[in-house]
Amino acid sequence: MSLIDWQQQGNILLLNGILDRQTVALIWGQRIALFKQISAVNVASLSRVDSAGLALLVYCCLHFKLKLVGVSEQLNTLIKLYNLEKVIE
Repeated sequence: MSLIDWQQQGNILLLNGILDRQTVALIWGQRIALFKQISAVNVASLSRVDSAGLALLVYCCLHFKLKLVGVSEQLNTLIKLYNLEKVIE
């Protein structure tokens, strides 16, 4: 069983599972194919995000001009702790 999986629905990429150092490595090699055709990433089904996962989300928001949707309270707390509210809108 994979710790993370994803699927594209229209112009939104749905992430499901754990976004951490281990799973970021799986996504990083596929980032261009995954993120270039979408406008938003739905993170509502992520059960855990660590600082590496947050770094990937920040990179994708900046590099691919993506929006995050479905941000959990825990992820929002992490965003605020790193003072990234203006980067991730």
